Amino acid sequence: MKILKAILSEDRVIKTGLMLILASAALFGITETSLFELNDGTAFGAFFINYVFSVTYFFVVVFKRPKRLAYWVLLFMLWFISAFALNRSMNVFDISVPWLCVVICLSCIALIMALFMEQLTNDVKHLVMFLLGAAFLLFVYYSLYLTSMYIIGLIASIAIGISLHVFAPVALAVVTFIVIKRNVAGSQSLKMALAAGGGVPVLVIALFIWQWHSINKQVNLAVNHNTLAEGKLPSWVVISQNIPKNSIAERIIKANLVYKTVSLQENWLWNTNFHNASFDEPLKHDPLVVLASLFCGQTNLEEHERIKILEAMYDARHKAQDRLWSGGKLKTASVVTNVKILPEYRLAYTEKTLFIKSSEASPWWPSKEAIYTFHLPAGSVVSSLSLWIDGKEAKSRLTTKARADSTYKTVVGVERRDPSVIHWQEGNTVSVRVFPVTPTEARKFRIGVTSPLRQQGTQLVYESIYFDGPPTTGADETIQLAFSKKPPLLSLPGFEELTEGVFTADRKYRADDEIVFAAPPLANAQFTFAGAGYKLENYKPQYAAFDPAAVYLDLNRSWNITDFDSVWQAIKTKKVYYYDGELKELTEENKAEVFARAQKLNFSLFPVNEVKDAEKALIITKCPDIAPNLGDLDDSEFQRRLTAYLATAKPVRMFNIGTKITPYLKALKEMRVFVYDSGELPAMLDKLNQHRFIQSQEDAGHVVLDQSGLIISQTTDTLKSNAPDHLLRLFAYNDIMKKVGPHYFDKTYVQPDIIREAEQAYIASPVSSLIVLETQADYERFGIDENKDSLKNASMKSSGAVPEPGEWLLVLIALAVINFLVYRAKYAKQDI
Repeated sequence: MKILKAILSEDRVIKTGLMLILASAALFGITETSLFELNDGTAFGAFFINYVFSVTYFFVVVFKRPKRLAYWVLLFMLWFISAFALNRSMNVFDISVPWLCVVICLSCIALIMALFMEQLTNDVKHLVMFLLGAAFLLFVYYSLYLTSMYIIGLIASIAIGISLHVFAPVALAVVTFIVIKRNVAGSQSLKMALAAGGGVPVLVIALFIWQWHSINKQVNLAVNHNTLAEGKLPSWVVISQNIPKNSIAERIIKANLVYKTVSLQENWLWNTNFHNASFDEPLKHDPLVVLASLFCGQTNLEEHERIKILEAMYDARHKAQDRLWSGGKLKTASVVTNVKILPEYRLAYTEKTLFIKSSEASPWWPSKEAIYTFHLPAGSVVSSLSLWIDGKEAKSRLTTKARADSTYKTVVGVERRDPSVIHWQEGNTVSVRVFPVTPTEARKFRIGVTSPLRQQGTQLVYESIYFDGPPTTGADETIQLAFSKKPPLLSLPGFEELTEGVFTADRKYRADDEIVFAAPPLANAQFTFAGAGYKLENYKPQYAAFDPAAVYLDLNRSWNITDFDSVWQAIKTKKVYYYDGELKELTEENKAEVFARAQKLNFSLFPVNEVKDAEKALIITKCPDIAPNLGDLDDSEFQRRLTAYLATAKPVRMFNIGTKITPYLKALKEMRVFVYDSGELPAMLDKLNQHRFIQSQEDAGHVVLDQSGLIISQTTDTLKSNAPDHLLRLFAYNDIMKKVGPHYFDKTYVQPDIIREAEQAYIASPVSSLIVLETQADYERFGIDENKDSLKNASMKSSGAVPEPGEWLLVLIALAVINFLVYRAKYAKQDI
């Protein structure tokens, strides 16, 4: 170390180079963090500082005599850093994946340390040489990758030399080779360390390419076999079920959508691989993907099929949302969460107010479209939307989903004016769109959600609403919780109690909140509106005698051998079926083979339409995290057969022996296709032994919220009370889902009575959406009338009974009479 300090003190050129590299790397690293919002202008400004560092050192080296190899190494290192800084403004490499960033940093550190090899210990020398073996391959890779840019780089260099950055990897590859050659001379052990450093990356690349080829072949063969078999399911579903769920498979499906690829069949010089906006994720540069696509090619899948696979397997539905305008360079600046919890009604109303900012001041595309996907607790429904226009809050109107969609597309796609819209989606999600978002001001919108609380033994659980959308990195959140009645022994760490039952906290945005508290007795008050009352009752499951004649096992990877064997022992005396392209009987002889095949399925889509004699059948399922949505199966043979079945379906009993449920089964459950029960395996086995099963307690006037232990009843009792209007909203949503089920695919569920029910409750649903337009004239132009005889947008104050439409007149008359009497008395006194 003393010798190293002496060298640095004597050779000021090396010392200057190291200081400039440290400063340049620090500047690059800091500007990559969330503390800086880089746009095209600031990114180029940051690059120019890096460029000045490299140019300064260039002149230091040029005028220094004699020149040493170390000077050139440090100079080319500065150019390499500057090249990556320039890449943020003039995209060449795309975003480097995390492992590549680590390798780049280690390669540069190793190359710098190799300049002082004589001062290093023997162990460190071998480590440095190992890293140099990998570094040399990295610089050679970049040199080959940029060959298409060399001619342009030479021609454009007559300006101020910025284009010469494309030659930085070549220069580093050359000096790395020279450094290696000088240091390994005469040392067999260092040569072995070098060989290992080069061999390990080659081995990793070979293994990656082999797995790429294997999975790619599996994908292509699955397409071929499904085509030959004229499968009921789309090819992309079969592929999603069978390919391994790992990073390599994900990269294969994302090739060209997200990951840069190359092909020998394309023009090498002009292979630009432009980003396709149909999938909202930045392009990434992974050398493993580049090399694998070069040697093994890509899948035979169409782009829309690959996007469907990503939606089903990797929770990428938000990224696949259709866009009218770019959403790049947007961020969620802050979040305000206001929650009113009504424990005695086992429900909560949550308002989230979001502020959106744009950091891109582009003269060509100044307006951005912000798209959010909100994930709601089970059974929740959106009941309000507001957008701030010119600093004033504009509340939404409710209309049909089709009209809201066409209106938004017209206003945004053609006229570029101020709208916001909410659409219902499967899987307890809704999409929110806001336009325009510009660099000159933050946009602000608010969404309100009515949610049932989850019952957990003797406690209730409030689950937070989280979202996908413009990133929340560094976003602040102010959250307020207000309880109608403060539960005993309530613990809220990090919150301050402002008044009795009202708590607040200021913090960084957090998506995963759960608040648990004791469940009080259920309120017996009812909410009355439009000649009907809505009240709550405790839900106590009722059971009926049931001994299934046939049992259908919905098998997939989530089953383990213990589950399978236990269930088999309980049902083996009955007719047992499984699904493998068609329903087949499970026997003692084939069960091991069937289970082994099922273990390869990432998920299953059990065809309930093929169950014979539904009243005497039982489906037993266990669900993984992933599966397509019901709507994803549109235009398939599977969907056509399911459509015919749903129109006249009789509910079939289903027991889920897990805690999860796939989006496919969840949608069918909401549509009341099943008489559904769930629990641990012993509970199910006990019910099988006792020949009993849960029975439905729903009809036209009752909906069950089993997760909350509630039944909401619709009555003819119009007695007024102070119950919240959210009872009607939750009843209507569940009632609409029951009515939608039989006609979900043929879309004939869009009927006037269902639309009226959604409008009365003022909720987003399969038939209705909430929309905000800029002016009254816009509403009139698109035929979106103000909602009458409706609850309208929910609010924190919507907790009591609302007068009937006819009662408003009586209220106004009463007020007028009182006003007349008061003023007459006043003037009578003046006359006296």
